[in-house]
Amino acid sequence: MPDDEQEGSFRQMPNRRRAQTLRLGDTVRIVAGPFASFRGMVEGINQAKSLLKVKVMIFGRSQPIKLNFLDVDIER
Repeated sequence: MPDDEQEGSFRQMPNRRRAQTLRLGDTVRIVAGPFASFRGMVEGINQAKSLLKVKVMIFGRSQPIKLNFLDVDIER
């Protein structure tokens, strides 16, 4: 297997593992992007695209935002 194919498969493994541990209703802390350090609740999981829909309180209002699996840490 060429090196670039191996590297691509290794990059996808953490996303799959993270998708299996995330559940609807989990509280997560955002670790990357403009909402870093915000906390929110998982409302949707799109495993095919490795995306989460997380509801976050911004200026006193609850707003849904889309994040990559690797942009959050699970708080349990």
